[in-house]
Amino acid sequence: MVQRMIALTPRHVRTGSRVRAHLAALLGRSEPIDLVEQRFNFLPRRFRWRGDLRRVRAVARVWERPRGALRPPRRYFEVICGQGGRFILFQDLHVGTWHVSM
Repeated sequence: MVQRMIALTPRHVRTGSRVRAHLAALLGRSEPIDLVEQRFNFLPRRFRWRGDLRRVRAVARVWERPRGALRPPRRYFEVICGQGGRFILFQDLHVGTWHVSM
């Protein structure tokens, strides 16, 4: 298995993945996840996505979007996982389900 080292990855590549994640959150493409563990009953700590268990190493940012015309209110979390991946997770505040933006 080959792992990408974030320190050796050029900055523009890391920034590109961050921009893609933000655009995906705005466009609304998402997949449901199973939130396994929370920290302080609020922050995601571990989640299962596509069969893989991912551990959240750090929460970079948290923000909320109020209810829109076609979308329920959401709470977003930009997380950095132990494998070096950066994801934007969100919680549907109306139903309580968790998703990852694609």
